[in-house]
Amino acid sequence: MFENRTRLFVKEQVALLKLRDTYDLLEAESLSPVGQAKDEPAPWAKWARLLVRKTLLPTTLNCYANHHPQPQLSIHKRPGLFRTRLEIRDTQGQLLAQVISKVFTLGGSFVIQDGQQQPIGELTGDWKGWDYTASLRGEVIGRVTKKWAGLAKELFTNADQYLVESNHPQHFKLVLGLAMAVDLVYKERQG
Repeated sequence: MFENRTRLFVKEQVALLKLRDTYDLLEAESLSPVGQAKDEPAPWAKWARLLVRKTLLPTTLNCYANHHPQPQLSIHKRPGLFRTRLEIRDTQGQLLAQVISKVFTLGGSFVIQDGQQQPIGELTGDWKGWDYTASLRGEVIGRVTKKWAGLAKELFTNADQYLVESNHPQHFKLVLGLAMAVDLVYKERQG
C-alpha cells in the first residue's frame, strides 16, 4: 500500500454520534480507494468518550490496505492534558518516530523524536491550521494540506479531507502518520 507512494488523499467519513473515526485512504489523482484508517480505542476508552473529550483519551489509529487484514501503519496516542505523545509504527511494529505536541502553538505543531527520544525533526502548521510541513534534520520531507469539502460539510461536521504528500517514498509512512496525528490531536472535537 505504501511502497513507492508519494501522495494519498485522506477523507474522514461523516457519521452522526460516532464513538470511533474512520478515514478513507484514496489515490490522489483518481480518488479510487486503496485502504482505510480506523480509530480503534480500548473498549473502556471508547465508552469513556461519552463523558470525556476523546482528545484526552488514549487510542490507536490503524491504517489498513485493501485486502490486507493486518495494519500497514499504526499511530498510538497516549492520554494527555497539555502535551500529547504518540508513536508511529510500521507493519512489523517497528518504531518510525515518537511525536510530542507542542504546548504553545498557533496552528499546531509536533516535535519528532527517534527511539531514544532525541529530536530529529518537526511538523509545523501555519496560522490557519491545516497546511503542515514535515522536516527531518532540517530537510523538508513532506506536506499535509487541507482540502475544502464544501460549505455545509465544513460548517456542520468535523470530518476533514486532506492531501498527504512526501518528497521521498521512504518517508511517506511517517508523513501519513504525522497527518493522522494532527487529526487526532488538533482537529478532533467531541464526536
